[in-house]
Amino acid sequence: MKRWIFSGICDKSDMLLYMCKILANGDIRVLLVDGAIDAKYQHCISVMHPQLPVMEFAGFDVATGFGSYTSLMDYLEETNEKKYDYMVMDVEKPQFMDKDQWDTADAHVWVSGFEVTGLRKSAALLDELRAARTDDPLPPFHRVYVQVIEDLADGSYIEGFMEDSRIQWLGPPLKMPWDELFYALKIKNEHAGRLGIKPLSRQYKRSLTELIRMLTEMEQRHIRRAFRQAGRRHA
Repeated sequence: MKRWIFSGICDKSDMLLYMCKILANGDIRVLLVDGAIDAKYQHCISVMHPQLPVMEFAGFDVATGFGSYTSLMDYLEETNEKKYDYMVMDVEKPQFMDKDQWDTADAHVWVSGFEVTGLRKSAALLDELRAARTDDPLPPFHRVYVQVIEDLADGSYIEGFMEDSRIQWLGPPLKMPWDELFYALKIKNEHAGRLGIKPLSRQYKRSLTELIRMLTEMEQRHIRRAFRQAGRRHA
């Protein structure tokens, strides 16, 4: 099982939900783990049975309500839950995983928005993660910028909050575009408790394809086919 950690304080839920749906339509068994602040995924997927810690949604499973990665793994082992190919984790709480669990993940992705509050909280999260270590550096991170508005998103603005963190970046940031149609789709999906992706812009689909290609061994043609299949399914 491959484990990916997506961290940084910003709303990355839509991106991760879309990504998991694409992977699931590529015949991949996926578990999305909610280690975010405020347990946002319970609201994103309109959970009707909050007593169920692992629920199926849009072809993949979502784990909510776990206080730590250890408690999640204990639950999966005790209940003999099905095996997964990928575990996608949204981690915004430093206590959710210990140092070894962080370091043994297969990929680390730092996700940033452009809101000042989120950037300051992200910088504080990095400080907490580094404080839990002695001489060991944090693992290197891929970078993703979300809610990017053309001509209004200066990457150096984000980098100014991270320059003192001494974190190693793996390549240039991947930018996820945003517009009013994207926001309308987000609201529509949340109210319906579904995950339609067909209305996503071509630019957003291109960036999401690149993110999946960067983290997996899937060929681009297979990702595109999974996109088409996911677009036909409105669950």
